[in-house]
Amino acid sequence: MPDTPRKEFPADWPATQQSRLLKPLCRTLMAVTSNYKPEGTENFPEPPYIAVTNHLSYFDVPAMMACAPFGIVGLAARKYQHSWLAPMFALTAVIWVTQFSADREALRAAQRVLEGGVPLGVAVEGTRSRSSKLAKGTDGASFLATRTGVPLVPVGIWGTEKILKTPRPETHVRVGKPFRLPEGRARGDQLSEYTERIMCAVAAMLPEAYHGHYAGNPLIEEMAQIVA
Repeated sequence: MPDTPRKEFPADWPATQQSRLLKPLCRTLMAVTSNYKPEGTENFPEPPYIAVTNHLSYFDVPAMMACAPFGIVGLAARKYQHSWLAPMFALTAVIWVTQFSADREALRAAQRVLEGGVPLGVAVEGTRSRSSKLAKGTDGASFLATRTGVPLVPVGIWGTEKILKTPRPETHVRVGKPFRLPEGRARGDQLSEYTERIMCAVAAMLPEAYHGHYAGNPLIEEMAQIVA
């Protein structure tokens, strides 16, 4: 994949360029700390799109950035804005979001990014999983996908939860084929149904041991037929 975005960030987006150092830094970090094995990166389509992922560790961010096309914008919890992690986030374009709330300002910013032709990365669970398995997803990604009509790219990440606990563990990033949700103004139960579909697509990218909240869900097999 080329390392330059095909379109510019929206004019009103404050972080107009990612650091050119970010991708090589992430590749180096993953190579030093783990046996890094990305696959399916050819499935990233032309932007805009939403890359939807699970979230196990702080190392998910460099694992994703090491193999994603240059220019993807991430969502990050506002609590990290002034934390020890802030310098890492300063290297990329980030939308700060208040966790577990209807952060309309963040949703509007994310929608502007997608409408400007730029890809977005969303950890659908909204926070790191404490069990190292999939937790229940939140509705932000399904809201944005139905409002903008952009495709969703499921990404399964695993092994990152073992970094710094096990010497150079195997870490995996598996990228699935894009899929779409019906465009429109979905709300309530319909959004929840779409979120379940998104999470089952992510589950289809993960080993069964990581399925967690979605273990045994028949949608996993259905989505695997589409994205695997």
